[in-house]
Amino acid sequence: MKVIRWLPRLLIPLALVAALVIDARDDRAAPIVAAAGPQAHAQVAVPPPDALTSSWFCPLVGMRGPVQGFGEVTTEVLLTNMTAEVASVSVEFRGRTTGRRYVMADVAPHSTGVVSTSDYVSDEVTGALVEASSGGLAVTRRFVSPLGIDEARCSSLLAPDWYIPVGDTQSDALAVLAIMNPLPRDAIVDVTFASEAEFGPFVAPALTGVVVPAWSTVAVDIGEHARRRDVVAASVRARAGRIAVDSLVAYDGSVGRRGLAAELASVATGERWLVPVPGIDDGTRLWVRVFNPSDDVAEVAASIVSDDPLSDRLAFAVASHDVVELTVESPGKLAPGLETLLAAPGLPFGVSVASQNDVPIVVWAETLVGNAASPLTDIRADSESAADVSEPEAESATVVAQTGDTTGAAVPGSADESAVEAHPPVLRAQSGLAFVPGVVQTGNRWLVVIAPQSGGEAFVTIMTDPFAPSESDDEGDGASATPTGGDSRVVVATLGRETVAVIDVPASGVVTHRLASGTARLLVSDSPFAVLLWQARVADAGLSVAHPVAW
Repeated sequence: MKVIRWLPRLLIPLALVAALVIDARDDRAAPIVAAAGPQAHAQVAVPPPDALTSSWFCPLVGMRGPVQGFGEVTTEVLLTNMTAEVASVSVEFRGRTTGRRYVMADVAPHSTGVVSTSDYVSDEVTGALVEASSGGLAVTRRFVSPLGIDEARCSSLLAPDWYIPVGDTQSDALAVLAIMNPLPRDAIVDVTFASEAEFGPFVAPALTGVVVPAWSTVAVDIGEHARRRDVVAASVRARAGRIAVDSLVAYDGSVGRRGLAAELASVATGERWLVPVPGIDDGTRLWVRVFNPSDDVAEVAASIVSDDPLSDRLAFAVASHDVVELTVESPGKLAPGLETLLAAPGLPFGVSVASQNDVPIVVWAETLVGNAASPLTDIRADSESAADVSEPEAESATVVAQTGDTTGAAVPGSADESAVEAHPPVLRAQSGLAFVPGVVQTGNRWLVVIAPQSGGEAFVTIMTDPFAPSESDDEGDGASATPTGGDSRVVVATLGRETVAVIDVPASGVVTHRLASGTARLLVSDSPFAVLLWQARVADAGLSVAHPVAW
């Protein structure tokens, strides 16, 4: 009798153990990359050509106007094949209420294919899972709406924690988070905010324990939970499961400002961030936002990186789970505020932000031009009008933020060098809003993708890593918060590895280089550097800033 009693009791724990093993196997089978190590900092990295597969997660590829007056947002998914073989790609669209829909595409070697999502967006918000049967595939997006055009990356990994330092919920603004769960089990998510109106985190009860169903994407309208805020930062944390998160902000023009900005949220925090900027003038509004999602106070130093020995610098503290906004202005402004950085107008520069006590932070910027501000025009600060600008036919040499040197080295045949000296790169937009994602991890190799038929002008702004260890640093301790580094050279090449230009980047300077429209370019250097893609489009299509992809 005793044996008969114990057998059922023994089977119960054995069944529980078996269920846990099966559950763990389901997790391992999902297409997920853990957010750990250097790849978490890169966040978006192209799988090597010899990889068996490429998996990309695009939380937002379409939106059916969730708020009256902001219009419909559609997306083009850009598939860039970096290999010498044809890439077979599957794009799977996932909404919350509609079924999963598939599109198959073959992308030619060393080229970019475009998949329009307008025929597949029938839900309030739709995401996409992009998979290829080989490595060497990069996936980015172009957002199109009545308010403007923007470009953003997809994510090559899933993670439990995501951070968005920029947002606005005033009456003319729409701020939306798109949370994607591509796994076969529901995810449980908590969303918290930080703003200028609260000290510390703001917790909305309705956003605690949000269920994101399996194989779906859900939208969170921030304005419904944190109303009438000028500065809003968000943290999205998955208690269960792994997710990918997008942020979208739009201004409807009712009080002057107008534009659309979308960007993949940051999965990484870090102690040092860089923001390359092509230049400002009296009509440019640029803000840098420093978000501290940790439980400790962050002691932060922000500075302008340029050849000017009197470059501006600020030191300040960011409370736990709080956000601080810095304004970047030209010295001509009267009575700058306490949280203002001054940058010389008309030349490219960089903003470096470092945590002095090693408390991790997240740094983004936001720029607004047109209507409420006059156009972001003319790095040369001349009087040409935006209507006189034609699309460049070739790439140019660079404008260098360095006193007495405004030339760059270009490969013969890539541009008319005499014409370049007479007409250095110009960045203009008649209106527009753009997120400027900070660079937390510099790299030696970046992929820049410009959507076909983009129109307007495109520039990459490159800055060397001011925190890179120099030869004089003591061995074993190269992580100094004091800017160092040396001159570097960046090679610009096609996907087929054909050199287009060679750019000399001074140690204390930042350069801006024009790219041909509708192209994909590889940027390679022996020294780590940060780079952002800036695009100014004609008419009211706006300004966009994109973070290149590591490869």
